[in-house]
Amino acid sequence: MAKRRAPRHDSIALAVREESSRPSSAVDTDEREQRAAVSPVVIEARERWQQCQSAESTMRASMLEAKKFRAGNQWPEEIKIQRQGGGSVEGQAAQPPRPCLTIDRLSQPVRQISNSIRTANFAIQVIPNGAGADEQIAKIYEGIVRKIQTDSRDEAPVEWAAEGAIEAGLGWFRIRPVYCHNDATTVGAEAFDMELTLERITNSLTVYCDPHAKKPTRADARFMFVTEDISHDEFKRRFDTADYASLEEFSSTGDLAQWVTDKTVRVSEYWRIEDEMVTVAQLPDGRIVSGADIPDGQPLLKVRQVAVPHVKMSVINAMQELSKFDWPGSHIPLIPIIGEELNVDGQVLLRGVIQEGMDAQRMVNYMYSAAIETVALAPKAPFIVADGQIDEYKQIWQNANRFNYAYLPYTPTALNGTPVGPPNRQDAEPPIQAMVLMLAKSEDAIKATTGLWDASLGNMPGRTSGRGIRYLQQQGEMGSSNFPDNIHRALVYAGEQLIEVIPKYYDRPGRVLHILGENLETQSIMVQPGAQQQPPMNPELMQGMQGFFDPNAGKYAVSVEVGKGFATKRQESAAILGDMITGLPPEIAAAVTPAFIRMMDFPNAQEIADAAQRALPPQLQPKSQQPDPAALQAQLAQMGQQLQELQPLADKNHAELMKVQFQQQEETKRTAMELQSKKEIAIIQQTAQILKTDAKLDAENARTQAELIESYIDKALGLHVDKIKQLMEHGHAAGTQAADHAHEAGMQAADHAHELTLAATQAANQPADSEAQA
Repeated sequence: MAKRRAPRHDSIALAVREESSRPSSAVDTDEREQRAAVSPVVIEARERWQQCQSAESTMRASMLEAKKFRAGNQWPEEIKIQRQGGGSVEGQAAQPPRPCLTIDRLSQPVRQISNSIRTANFAIQVIPNGAGADEQIAKIYEGIVRKIQTDSRDEAPVEWAAEGAIEAGLGWFRIRPVYCHNDATTVGAEAFDMELTLERITNSLTVYCDPHAKKPTRADARFMFVTEDISHDEFKRRFDTADYASLEEFSSTGDLAQWVTDKTVRVSEYWRIEDEMVTVAQLPDGRIVSGADIPDGQPLLKVRQVAVPHVKMSVINAMQELSKFDWPGSHIPLIPIIGEELNVDGQVLLRGVIQEGMDAQRMVNYMYSAAIETVALAPKAPFIVADGQIDEYKQIWQNANRFNYAYLPYTPTALNGTPVGPPNRQDAEPPIQAMVLMLAKSEDAIKATTGLWDASLGNMPGRTSGRGIRYLQQQGEMGSSNFPDNIHRALVYAGEQLIEVIPKYYDRPGRVLHILGENLETQSIMVQPGAQQQPPMNPELMQGMQGFFDPNAGKYAVSVEVGKGFATKRQESAAILGDMITGLPPEIAAAVTPAFIRMMDFPNAQEIADAAQRALPPQLQPKSQQPDPAALQAQLAQMGQQLQELQPLADKNHAELMKVQFQQQEETKRTAMELQSKKEIAIIQQTAQILKTDAKLDAENARTQAELIESYIDKALGLHVDKIKQLMEHGHAAGTQAADHAHEAGMQAADHAHELTLAATQAANQPADSEAQA
């Protein structure tokens, strides 16, 4: 079915009215047609949405009430209506309005906890963990994450989510990839470079999480929703061919906006994890293979199924899937920060500081309003008068509580003529003292429910030392330490997700990354996969690079270090040092006073510390300063006298040392000569042995040659004899010339054999003579 363009804004209300005016049968038919056209992804989303709504309805109602309560809506509606007063009705006098004060005592504890988190330094650290991991690469990962945190501080995503957790029990932030360059003139490879950023989710009630997720970080969630209400123009700009669609199934407590109104259109991100089952097997030779690499028909030692998660996101309205996106990580990039987590009869409840202190806050509001009302009515105590006693002077008596008259006239008799006394005021003192005590108790109830007492709120108890105040503050911090601990856990989870997806987004070879070092200094790193095995790509690009980043090198784990800011550490050090000075001896107290002054924040503190340093006695001056010239001269004179006393002993020791050195030199020469003689003798003996061995080898070679010559002679004689026989057997037909020729050849062969025999005999006798001479 072809998609229609979005209708105009003014036609939406008309379409709703026409829908309600049609017969029920027509409505049912249209509804069936609409449901038949719903995307399968949206159908699945509806079912899961209902699971979230059913499981979170109680918790979401509590969180919404807490948010409204902090915003100032702290009186129940029925009591507010009663205190607004009303006009007179038949049989009942008019009711004047009564005080309805709101004295907010809960926002300060919330700000106290959230501001302590803002001043803390949550640093994500990366640790090598796995084969191929490298400490230097871990530092680069850490610098990238630090840069992501720093660039995201404008939105304060973690702090915002933390405040939501402190306030109502839950806050959310997210990881989002964005393009580095949004300029259309960027045409190089960097046009598709992306970077990761942290973003806040302003309304935590627009996030719906898998109700079956049990981990504090919700890392085991299988699906999540994030809703967003946008204007009609923005909807048309993003999804030009999409239809408006409305369905009340997608509404929930704290997030009740309809999917289509006359001003906004709702869309939702539907995140889900789809598992791909992969078979992993161990072969008989010990190899581990998976999927298509498993050979058919071969026995396997071990087999298991592994679920490989794939994270998918679809942008949907109530009827259609508008767009989709695949996240390269294995978890949904939505990170919660929770407050206090309770499990009541199997149902998870989250709450923050507000829920715990709501009743105590109402008590404060009621008591202040009652006290103000009582005190305001105290001067208007009524007069007791007899009937007719002030009839002649009603105008004066009606203003008796408004003006300070010198006297108040009255008639001393009643209407029946009976004498009566003067009118008297009904003096009933209001219980102001009791109300003051109740006000104090209501204030204590706030402190008891929030766990933050006077020291944590800046109220200094009387006669309490600074150390005692700090201990009270530490007790208050321990009472709310679960909130920083949950933030720590959420940041570890966020860091793990960042480390997992950074290689997917920061992988272009040759890309230059600007990261932050430990001291927030900027460093330039070049992305080069396999940088440890490959040479640099371009020497010109290497200039100014502090290192190379191989995104595929090893696996890494994450930890979070929580520290305090420099200003907070300095203030704490100054406070501790100030307490220590009062109990130190005067000399030590004077020595540490300049350092104590340098820790102060008042103007000219450094100049005053330098002046205090110069005022110290010489023995307390730092070693870097120049000593007293007179003391230095005395020390030099004393050292000269000691040298003169030690000179004779030094001369004697020098003579003995020279004697010992001469003896050692003579002994060294004698030892060297002995070693030289032994060395020469060994060389002569070794040379003689070599000559003897060579002679034996020559004799053996001569015997071998003689044997070879004899064998050759035998073969030569046999060859000629056979040839002669063949010629003789050939027949006498060859003639006398052939016989003569054969005879001559035989004689020459005999002579040659005789010569070879003599040569062999001489060669055999010669080695024996050489051996005898040796």
